[in-house]
Amino acid sequence: MKVTVIGAGSWGTALALKSLQAANVTGLYCRRQEQVAAIRALGENKEYLPGVIVPPELTLSHSLEDLVPQADMVLLVTPSIYVRETCQRLKEHLHEGQILILCAKGLDKETGHRLSTIMKEIVGFLDVDIALLSGPNHAEEVGRNLPAMAVVASDKLTVAERVQKALSTPTFRLYVNKDMVGVELAGTTKNIIALAAGASDGLGLGDNAKAALLTRGLHEMTKFGMALGANRETYAGLAGMGDLIATCMSQHSRNRRAGIALAAGQTMDYIREHTHMVVEGFFAVESVYKVAKKLGLDLPITNALYEVLYQKKSVKDALQVLMDRSLKDEMYI
Repeated sequence: MKVTVIGAGSWGTALALKSLQAANVTGLYCRRQEQVAAIRALGENKEYLPGVIVPPELTLSHSLEDLVPQADMVLLVTPSIYVRETCQRLKEHLHEGQILILCAKGLDKETGHRLSTIMKEIVGFLDVDIALLSGPNHAEEVGRNLPAMAVVASDKLTVAERVQKALSTPTFRLYVNKDMVGVELAGTTKNIIALAAGASDGLGLGDNAKAALLTRGLHEMTKFGMALGANRETYAGLAGMGDLIATCMSQHSRNRRAGIALAAGQTMDYIREHTHMVVEGFFAVESVYKVAKKLGLDLPITNALYEVLYQKKSVKDALQVLMDRSLKDEMYI
């Protein structure tokens, strides 16, 4: 199998290494020629995944033309805000029979639509199959071959199974799921809850508050997903609860770290300017908030974070609003 990974950040690099371990002929697309030279010279992606060896068997290139046409599978591992632009660039190199696998987590910033929908609009005329890969996966651990699991979703089960077989390794176990809506939206909304979890940690609110936040967060994620056609069961799986736990609890989580910074009084703009990695939760809050308003959905945690990020409310004041909400049945929809 020939696999090309688009995006040489931490997750793209880790997935390229997993593909190589799964005995695939693997190429990693780097946006800059200097990045190709640096990785090859150092034997590691020091900028995004330091300390993890990048073997010479991994093909590195900054040319889409060199890597994409001959690939059986193309993994799209860019931040969500670049998926539309990247698909526009990819469409002249893709062809019928290939599988394009979305590994980003977010909604389209321009329209609020799912990224897989945007992908189908741009490259669907090529008869390219679309799949998703999501789950509780921090690149820092996957790259070091610590055990991890993920979900591959596609409308066509046979497509998901092809990806599952191609990318599974003894330390990277993949499951399949036909609920593309649920898998994709769970990966988007868990970043919102992770921001809130980080803020909770930053304020020192304790384990009780953190547990309650994750539980109510999962309820909020599920409500949003089901309103858009997702299956409830998906949120009890790796793409839902699994990814939520990892992102809200891990030291590697950039969304959790951003939440801690918010609790310390830093603004979203300041955090963006002082990190070289994208905090997907910032974009997710705005996109999900707007979609929820159109659908008439009450998403208290998302609403609170929107006010913190875009209306300059303090984290403490937003927390108090949540705690002062009217009392309800736990399963209130």
